[in-house]
Amino acid sequence: MPPYLRREQFLKCRQVFQELYEWTADSFMHSLTSFHELALYMFVEYMSDLQNDIEDFNAIFFDEETKELLKEACEREQKDYPNERVDDEAYFDLSWATDCLFDDLDFLMIPDLQARRALGDSSLEYYYGINIDYYFEILPLDIQRKYKTNHITLTGELCDLIAYIERRIKYGSLNKLFWNEEKPITEPQIQLVLENVIDAYFEGKPVDITREAQLSDGKIDFKFYKNMEERVLIEIKRANSSYLKKGYEEQLLSYLQSSNYTNAFYLIVCFTDHDFERATSFIRENVYTDTIQLYINISILDARRRRPASKR
Repeated sequence: MPPYLRREQFLKCRQVFQELYEWTADSFMHSLTSFHELALYMFVEYMSDLQNDIEDFNAIFFDEETKELLKEACEREQKDYPNERVDDEAYFDLSWATDCLFDDLDFLMIPDLQARRALGDSSLEYYYGINIDYYFEILPLDIQRKYKTNHITLTGELCDLIAYIERRIKYGSLNKLFWNEEKPITEPQIQLVLENVIDAYFEGKPVDITREAQLSDGKIDFKFYKNMEERVLIEIKRANSSYLKKGYEEQLLSYLQSSNYTNAFYLIVCFTDHDFERATSFIRENVYTDTIQLYINISILDARRRRPASKR
């Protein structure tokens, strides 16, 4: 592992390697954190170097079970690519393993990205589509201590805030504020409720928040601005709104394209089962892969009425 991690988080390093080892013995799909990714990468690279240095490496480190697994993998690839010859010996060459195991190696760029950000330049993160918050746990501890909420980016802060609002609406008492007796509140009233939660969360933090902000030829519900570099938009719509698709495709996308805002959140508020079905269907149909849509996060605020636990 990098020396600073060994020095500052030795027990965490040991725990992560222990987990990687133990996970090989079960059938669950485990989620790797950035710490696991880095550890796995460093381990495979280390073993690849050993393979080059030790003449009998394969005989020492590849047991019969491993050889059988590699043989099966080779046979599967041969079936997938029948017109290409698959060399089973290549499966024993660890020099290619990191290319197969990792879609990207963003974690190797973190020192450079953090240094650039400290100088006020986050353009490289935007260019490569990297969220440095994901790699927060592998930063040096003195840098982590500067960010008491465990977030470096404004987008990361808002992701956590919206997830918190989702939980408080779905499982807590915040749900009650979305209903006026038996009727759901209006869109402007939803904005007022969320405005108070957002203001309380960002109290004392260096973030400028504007409600009903004028952008291009229309208005956006909320805009956030931090440190000259980070600009994020939030637009809110009820799921039963006739402008649900228009608000996303025309309003929010046009604002992103015509301004310097790099990320946006589209919040869909549901009050009925039909609303919820419409919202989930909308998300399935509107998660695109082009440059703009990648930076729009669609979230559902599930404000359907809850029956008291005593009546369930």
